[in-house]
Amino acid sequence: MQALVVLLIILNLALFALNGWGPKDLPEPIPLTEPNIPSLQLAKDVAPASYSSATDQSPSSCYTIGPYLSQRVADEVFTKVRNYGLAVALRTLRTLETLNYLVYIPPLPTRAEAQAVVEDMRGFEVKDLLVIDAGPYENAISLGFFEDLTKAKRHAEYIRYLGYDARYTEQKAPREVQWLDYDEPFGSNTPVKLWSEALDPNSRLQVIPRACKAKLAG
Repeated sequence: MQALVVLLIILNLALFALNGWGPKDLPEPIPLTEPNIPSLQLAKDVAPASYSSATDQSPSSCYTIGPYLSQRVADEVFTKVRNYGLAVALRTLRTLETLNYLVYIPPLPTRAEAQAVVEDMRGFEVKDLLVIDAGPYENAISLGFFEDLTKAKRHAEYIRYLGYDARYTEQKAPREVQWLDYDEPFGSNTPVKLWSEALDPNSRLQVIPRACKAKLAG
């Protein structure tokens, strides 16, 4: 037991002597980074990235819808779109509206000749025959007005089949119509056409994509 205590004392004295009188030229610690290379920074120390002004605004889709034949319907849809938070503008355009299609036989030299053709056609049970008295169609024979172009064409073909020079033409009148321009966030699919058709089920509207140029009123 005493020999073990003596051995421990000798070891302690040896370690003390080694620390006090041992070599001084110990190697320097290895650097954490290579020379001339800046150290890494924490994310909180880095300035935030800046973005161009082009990304400040979300992309938009721009459309024109119309024509609205009713000023009341156009105004109500305009209010709906604006209250929905979209940019919108209302435009009034003057256009020629097709009222109907006239089927006719071109003007004959005299009224008497036109009336003779009318009497002859009545033998084929053709209805709605009328000799036009004045205007650019004076002494022409009216064969009726049709709202549908297809029906007008068919009636003209039937009259030609009977041996008469039947033709058809559009009857137009000037009218003001409304168009709505609106912008919406890309991909939002705002139901402007559905709103319009709910107010006027008989409307025949077109939704036309347009270039997003001028800024609309909000």
